[in-house]
Parts: sequence; C-alpha cells; structure tokens
Amino acid sequence: MPTSGAYAAGSPGLAVRDVDFSRGAARILERVTFDVPRGRLVAVVGPSGAGKSTLLSILAGFERPSSGTISFAGTDWRNLSPSERAVGMSFDDAALHEHLTVRANIDSAALGRGEPSDRRHDRVKSLMRSLGIEHLADRHPAALSAGERRRTAIARVFIRAPQLVLLDEPFANLDRANRFTIRQMVRELQRSTGAAAVVVTHDPTDALAIADDMLVLVRGEIRAFGPATTIADRPPDLEVAQLVDDLGMHVIEVSADGRCDGARLSPALVGEIEARRQRSGATTPTLVGMRPWQIRVDDPQAPAIEIEAKLLACEPAGVFTDLIALRPDGRTLRARVPRERAQELPIGATVRFHIEERDAHFFAGPWPGRRLDP
Repeated sequence: MPTSGAYAAGSPGLAVRDVDFSRGAARILERVTFDVPRGRLVAVVGPSGAGKSTLLSILAGFERPSSGTISFAGTDWRNLSPSERAVGMSFDDAALHEHLTVRANIDSAALGRGEPSDRRHDRVKSLMRSLGIEHLADRHPAALSAGERRRTAIARVFIRAPQLVLLDEPFANLDRANRFTIRQMVRELQRSTGAAAVVVTHDPTDALAIADDMLVLVRGEIRAFGPATTIADRPPDLEVAQLVDDLGMHVIEVSADGRCDGARLSPALVGEIEARRQRSGATTPTLVGMRPWQIRVDDPQAPAIEIEAKLLACEPAGVFTDLIALRPDGRTLRARVPRERAQELPIGATVRFHIEERDAHFFAGPWPGRRLDP
C-alpha cells in the first residue's frame, strides 16, 4: 500500500448540514447539505462562480461557514484547524514548493504525522513508485511537465494518509493521455486508502469517469446530488442537463395544445407529453430536451421528433463529426454523427434530423424546467 492507515469503506465520513457562507452582502453558499461516506468519491460540478472552490476551502478549514455544521465520523469540525482535520488537499495550480525536489516536496507533506524518518521515507518512495515519478525524485518543480507536477501534488495529498481528500480541478491543463492516467491514479489511491473524497471539476467527462456521486452547484445551492450516472441519465432540470454533458442539451418548446414551432412531433409523442403533463399537474409549456449525440440523420424508423435545418458547418470529432445547422426557429442545432454519414451531407443543404422518443427528455417549463417523469 502506498499510504498507511486504510479506512473501512462505507463507514461514517463527512457530513455537511445546512452550510451557508457569505462574503459581505454576497451569499456564496446556501443551505448546502450532503454526505460522503468513507471510500466514496463525490464530484462537484457547476458553472464558474457557483461556489465550488469556496466549498472546498470550508471543508479544509481555511474558511468558516456563516452557519451550519460540518462533521467527520461524528466529530464536529467547526472549531478544528486544517491540520487537525486530517485532510489532504490539492489546489488547481498544484501548489508545490519550488525550492524543494520532488522527494522533498512529498516528504514535507508527511512531516506532521510524527512517524520515524525511515518509515516516512519508505512511504514516500512507495508512493512515488505508484504514481510513476520515482525517476523524478531529485528534480525541482521547474523541471517538471504539467502532468509530472500534478502527480507530485497528488502524492503530497495521499502521503498524509488523510481521512478526507479534497482536490480542486486536479485534471486541469493536462493533455488527454495525462488526464486518463491521473484520473485512474486518483481513483485507485482513494479506493486503496478508503478515504472519503470531494473533487471539484468543471469537466463532466472527468466527473463521470471517477465519481460515485455527483453534486451539482448552481449559484451556491445544490441543484442535484446523488449517484453520478443517475444524474447524467435523468437530470432533474435543463440547467443540470447542460452541466453534466459536455455537449449540453438542445431544447424545443411544446405548447399546452401540442404545437411546436420548427419541429414535427409524432402523434404518439404528443400523447406521451400530454399524459406526463396530466400526471404531474403541469400547466405550462413542455420543454423537450435532446442530447446532440442522440440526434440522428439516417432514415428514421419511428421518429418522435423531426427537425429540418440548414447545414452550416461540419466539425471533426474523432471518429464522429459534429454537424452544426440552423433550426427554423433561428437556434443552432448540433448533432454528433458517424464521420462517414457526415461526408454525404453538403454544406448549405437542408438536413432532416430526428430523435426517437426513448431518447427525449421532458421538463415542465419555464426554464430551467422540472423533470416530468413517466
């Protein structure tokens, strides 16, 4: 094991209750409540200014909440200093000591544990080996790549054998290969120690790759919290849907009598929308969400929604191509389709896009909507 003192996964961990935080007259966080058991990783996502980094600072003990409680395994943390909380934290800039070598950077983070130097040095060496930076032990941060700096910062977090891990944008500014590798390393280290973890990221792909649970912050309030895959598959509203998918979600508005400008709806879909409206008691127009990667241009079998739009551009996306088109209502449509299919479509052509009912999401308006369940 690269760090000592593994914790029992699933046992009581972090408990945050009704936390508020203000700076002057500005309310940053409002009634934030969630739990992170040991061994579980929560990804915090949200737009800039939502309060994500402030939440980490409060959990670490650098800021005090205006009200509410924070505890870990039943111990009240409100009056504990950062060093007393057994927290390992990494900021988005990696925050290394530039005058120290990689080995010394990691070792300095372990000094507060008061363990014998030979045992501490063995743990440093083991952790460097686990993170693939043992050969960099005598280099200074200025001689490291972005990925090597990030691995060193992560080593500083886990060498403390923390009961709570806090990572602020740990994958920022990394190339694709490094992102994949470091995501895997973070998850493996967190699981091996059994620590609870809270990871802030602006990238929904990163969040879904590593998280057990997802917490979506919007304007300082929790808009969604629960299993990450559930929130991604069934977002509670359209704003959350935009935040948990890197391609976002397109929206068409269907009036109470089933009319829709710029799109054709199948009779079956109109009936489904009406049934959902009646069951939920909704009286406002229905907002139908469509994910770009589920919009198709092949011959439809049983389309629920059809939209004819003028093709403006084709953007390569690996083995796929993003089609950018202008909808009749003046909005832009993006559809991610197989590259071979996109090559058949000339720029300027009117393309018939469609989506199947099973891929549509239904929300009661107005924006950001409220999910209409079956």
